[in-house]
Amino acid sequence: MKFGVQKTYHNPKLDYFVDEMVKEFHRAEHETVHIKDELNFVMNVTDIQAPKSYKRKHQQEMVITIVLLDEQVADIKNACFAALVRSLSNMVLAVHPAERDIKNSDVYYITPEAGFVSLPFDTKRIYQCILPVISSHFVLRNKIDVDLPESNLIKSSEINELVKYARRLGKLGHLPAPFPLEKYLDACLIRQLFRLYEMKGLSYGNLSVRSTFPGFNGHSFWMTARGSDKANLQKPGHDILLVTGYDKDEQQMQVSVPPDYDPRVRVSVDAIEHFMIYSAFPGVGAIVHIHAWMKDIASTTQNYPCGTFELARSVVEIIKSAPVPEQAVVGLKNHGLTITGRSLTDIFSRIRGQLQTNVPMFE
Repeated sequence: MKFGVQKTYHNPKLDYFVDEMVKEFHRAEHETVHIKDELNFVMNVTDIQAPKSYKRKHQQEMVITIVLLDEQVADIKNACFAALVRSLSNMVLAVHPAERDIKNSDVYYITPEAGFVSLPFDTKRIYQCILPVISSHFVLRNKIDVDLPESNLIKSSEINELVKYARRLGKLGHLPAPFPLEKYLDACLIRQLFRLYEMKGLSYGNLSVRSTFPGFNGHSFWMTARGSDKANLQKPGHDILLVTGYDKDEQQMQVSVPPDYDPRVRVSVDAIEHFMIYSAFPGVGAIVHIHAWMKDIASTTQNYPCGTFELARSVVEIIKSAPVPEQAVVGLKNHGLTITGRSLTDIFSRIRGQLQTNVPMFE
């Protein structure tokens, strides 16, 4: 893979860390190129107090932002998350320098999936954490078909079920409200975020239910929209969408909407994962994804980003090995759970009293 380095901040300790990581990438046979060239990922070295973003040329360019933690940073996790959002990055590496020897420093990494892990200054181990991110492929774009009746004419028991259980998750505290991008980003960066990832907001968790809506095949499903308040769903075409397929050549999800839809609406980034599950397992009737954990579950071994084909594929492989694929619980490393069921009622009856709020963090 090819990568570039963008530096808008200089510090001897941080420069040393960056140089060591570049050497590690070279040992892994990645090639350094100019940031204006076509590349796979960028090391964006910036100031944690005023992080600058790298202007991607296209969606598949991955950005690893690297910052230095100093004595002015009181809340490390909050500062790293703010840097992640403000720099529009896929991952932040935050170096907390040791007082005497930079090689004894701690390094933290945080991703949009809320994983926050502490590592020693070991470039090989850090590279192994970075590799799943820089080698992933997003499936985030939507092909919108306006082929449903007006939203107030759509009658579906599946939609009612989706609304009901999304509210229940909200009451349980497992569906944080949409993240206010305006708190960290100016209007220009918000437009760039939508251009790259078709996101108008950030929120956590999603639900879907297999659809029996007339005129669509058995793999279609209703799913919550990207960036919506899942605990307060309103209507199709605004915060609930009908996914009808996946265009592999164009790497985009096919979505059907009514004529009164919100033109900026997009289905959850996890739609590719849900599509692959419904396609592989006809007995699955509903799927829930939440930022929680359960005891004694199989988990993915790589920290793939949400919305990537690689994460979806790894989840499907784990479900295949489950005793009952239609009732599986899969841990997403450093992230949360994907839970399958014959219906949302089935899922909620099984997870009642089993969810742990804290997701364990692993290297």
